[in-house]
Amino acid sequence: MSTPPRPAHAAHPVADAEELLVAHARRQAILLAAALVREPLNRKVHQDLRTFVEKDSEPALRAWESLISRHPDELRERIRTVLCRRTAGRAS
Repeated sequence: MSTPPRPAHAAHPVADAEELLVAHARRQAILLAAALVREPLNRKVHQDLRTFVEKDSEPALRAWESLISRHPDELRERIRTVLCRRTAGRAS
């Protein structure tokens, strides 16, 4: 089975490394939380959650702290950049 082609804007991520790390960790944490609700006594879910907390959460927390400590002008510029690139990507 072949994979669908990626959109042109996907080749050049809009987000910077910290933003990508935080977004990935957030998705991972939500998936783990949902799995824990669905299957509270599943050993694999518990192991995956432990692994996330022990290995992945600290870098994501540091990246989050760095993101929220950015100057408001820098944050506004990032928002403009993301919105402009996404709008341009949809127009093409």
